[in-house]
Amino acid sequence: MKKQKKLTTSVCFFLMTGFIAAQTTKKTDSLEEKKIDDIVIIGYKAQKRSSLTAAVSVISDKKLQDSNTPSVSGLLQGKAAGVQILPGGGSAGSVATVKIRGTSTINGPSSALWVVDGVVMPYAPNLDPNQIESINILKDAASTALYGSKAANGIVQVFTKSGNSGKGILSASLNNSFNVFNNGRFKLMNGTQLYDYFTSLKGAPEIPKTLRNDGYNWLKGGTQTGVVQNYTIDFRGGSDHSKTYISGNYYNETGTIKGDEYNRISFRINHEQTIKPWLILKPKLSLSYTTGKDTQASLYQMYLNMPWDNPRDANGNLIRVDEDYADWYGRDKSSYLYDLQWNYGKSNQLDLIGNLDAEVRFTDYLKFITTNNVTYKNYDDMYYTDPRSISGTSNKGELTENYQKDISKFFNQMLRFDKDFGNHNINALAAYEYTDRFYKSSRAGVYGVVPGTDIFNTGASTGQKPTGRKFDRAYNAFLFNTEYVYDKKYFIQGSLRSESSSAFGANNRNGLFYAYSVGWNIHKENFFKIKPVNEWKLRASRGLVGNTPSPDYGWQDLYRLTEKYDGQIGATWYQLGNPALTWESIYQNNIGTDIKAFNNRLTLNIDYFNNKTKNLLMLVPLPSLTGVDRQYVNIGDVRNKGWEFNVNYSIIRSEDINWDLGFNISTYKNNVLSTRNNGTQVLDNYHVAIQGYDVNSFYMRKWLGVNPENGEAQWEIINPDGTRSATSKYNLATVQVVGAATPDYYGSVSTNLNIKNFYLAANLYFSQGGQVYNSYRELFDSDGAYPYYNQMVLKDGWTRWEKPGDIATHPAAVYNNNSLTNKPSSRYLEDASFVKLRSLRIGYNLPASLTEKMKIKSANIYIMGENLFTITKFSGVDPEVGNADNQSVYSGNAGAIYPIPRRFSLGLNFSF
Repeated sequence: MKKQKKLTTSVCFFLMTGFIAAQTTKKTDSLEEKKIDDIVIIGYKAQKRSSLTAAVSVISDKKLQDSNTPSVSGLLQGKAAGVQILPGGGSAGSVATVKIRGTSTINGPSSALWVVDGVVMPYAPNLDPNQIESINILKDAASTALYGSKAANGIVQVFTKSGNSGKGILSASLNNSFNVFNNGRFKLMNGTQLYDYFTSLKGAPEIPKTLRNDGYNWLKGGTQTGVVQNYTIDFRGGSDHSKTYISGNYYNETGTIKGDEYNRISFRINHEQTIKPWLILKPKLSLSYTTGKDTQASLYQMYLNMPWDNPRDANGNLIRVDEDYADWYGRDKSSYLYDLQWNYGKSNQLDLIGNLDAEVRFTDYLKFITTNNVTYKNYDDMYYTDPRSISGTSNKGELTENYQKDISKFFNQMLRFDKDFGNHNINALAAYEYTDRFYKSSRAGVYGVVPGTDIFNTGASTGQKPTGRKFDRAYNAFLFNTEYVYDKKYFIQGSLRSESSSAFGANNRNGLFYAYSVGWNIHKENFFKIKPVNEWKLRASRGLVGNTPSPDYGWQDLYRLTEKYDGQIGATWYQLGNPALTWESIYQNNIGTDIKAFNNRLTLNIDYFNNKTKNLLMLVPLPSLTGVDRQYVNIGDVRNKGWEFNVNYSIIRSEDINWDLGFNISTYKNNVLSTRNNGTQVLDNYHVAIQGYDVNSFYMRKWLGVNPENGEAQWEIINPDGTRSATSKYNLATVQVVGAATPDYYGSVSTNLNIKNFYLAANLYFSQGGQVYNSYRELFDSDGAYPYYNQMVLKDGWTRWEKPGDIATHPAAVYNNNSLTNKPSSRYLEDASFVKLRSLRIGYNLPASLTEKMKIKSANIYIMGENLFTITKFSGVDPEVGNADNQSVYSGNAGAIYPIPRRFSLGLNFSF
């Protein structure tokens, strides 16, 4: 094997809270991970990777180039062990949710905290992914404890790019993509199939035989091939005293459902100016303006409308379908296309993130760092309903507007100490931090509008009742961290954060969060003689972090001024206060090992975590006789534990060929240790909290299949003596735990292959076990309960009962079936296992001899495919479901989710 060619790489690091930059002068883009120096920023501190005692995954910008998405969260799937990305659907500009190490709560927030350049963000940031240098995933208390009450669900730490002190580099990235509608294995009947199904229903009325044809394809009529344009230009340059990074991006996407549009223009400037040898200023500014247009075809109606119904007449004109229209088979008598001639919605969003940071060096080992940030979001949308449309008939048209303002401030003032004393090293930090958030929304509308107007006072006759919401929240904290290193072999670290939050009552407003960790570099011991092993470290950590619930005033009595008596507004008691309300407390334990072997070609990371959540915060119902029926209380405990494995191996290293293979897999299990009075706490979306069961347990009737003698459905009864029996009466069946959404394990396989100037990168993601509730089947696999909705084609292996003795998966189909066979039960729980080819990218780096003639520094061209195929038994659109139907938490419910498209891209990168 030839000796590997050395790459000329210059790396500059600027250590500050939440900021790291790495600049490479490598002339080709081969998707190899950058070789970053042995210093990383973890949370608030910079430390050598060799002394790291926390569970952290570092993702370089090269690993983020296998997806063309406007959402940073969407880039992270499969990139790190222990990280799940719950897609927000396939609509243009959709944002995914990041979940780290499973679920440690019941009703509390379970998504990760975002930190951008050292600033805690109030929500997932609206950033251009091209601006990102690297991302750290912080998983355990050793890395998150300094974030206190917001750290329970892990942290996504983002570092944006910086300038350099060398010659300026101007780079451009051009990408065009095509989105293809992807309906998975969910197949609806055409007119012929539906005719055969309908006429097989017991008791069905006769219908014309002329209906036995393919009919109108609603899904085809409402979908399209979407187009994505993604163009970025950036500059990195500077001098010994001034370093600047400037980036601009234009992103435009049309969705695979007609009428779905998303557009974003973003800009960023990161500057660093050395005023004096001891004083450095670091201002940053990020600005993005996002617009959306919504004249979307209704996916719901595309699914349920019958192929026997054509929305156009013989002349191609749209038909007005309402209750008085007779020639229509569909139950709801609705055609969304008619209204979409006029009705529409549109939105605008402005995001501004501004930092004025500075670093003051007192000595070589002591410096002061100040981080000061304002984050501002202004959002508005409007929806117009034309008086000529069916939906605008009753109120003679409607115009609704919604405004939101969200402002956060973040200030951190920190002293950092780092000094060697022979074989000893001590580094420490102490800081004061303050952050607050103010949010306000207002919504109003008018009726009786003039056709085509988008202004309230142009003929409107009446108005909607205005609504609004406002809240604010503030934190302040003192934090301290210190680490002691002896002879680069032994490490011990401790963190402490004292925090106060306005989200709780005066007596429980203060919290103390902590962590401590130890590490041991075994390979540096004299007795260590295993030559193939280059590095071997053991580490362990324990700590307490918190989870702040979403109610900002859960501890207070709340009243609602919405009722009237005798013409006067009166206050009604809405919520019973709880002055004792406090944080959910999560005690986190982690043990891990890191190994590098075979001339650093093999990297292995193994972690085991065992976390316990106490003081679970729940909104519980109260007896209505008290006059108020809700209160927030701290009740119950949850255990969450699991394993994470990550391995990377360089199979080939040579001058012309490099081939790396990566694999990670994670598994976790959780269970409820206690609830309120150890009783059954019924949750939304068919979930429940019961002692001894998974947090994501499904709670419904248990399906026992079809009685082969009579074709009736059967459910399970748990008798008072504990015995079990079957019943054909749905309402007599026992509601019980029938499964859980938590997977057994999940992970990914990735590969990077470089052959001279050609490269290939691929990522395969998998998830095994767990269940998903296919709620669509309640409508589209209804055994005749909805005879005038379209129905799904039974997948291979499914059969319907027809005669005594048949062993079938589906009961007898009856016209207007009222036996409740399609109501919620484990019948519609399906295996959520899948394997998905997340991305495949093939590219070519132009050789230096050609780029020199073209007078450019470097260039490469590539083609890329995303979401190319999914192997699964799930009968719905996609088993990888996120927060369905605008839900705020993950439910495992595959509802009306906009399918994630299959995407094909062509891109070009070049620099001067």
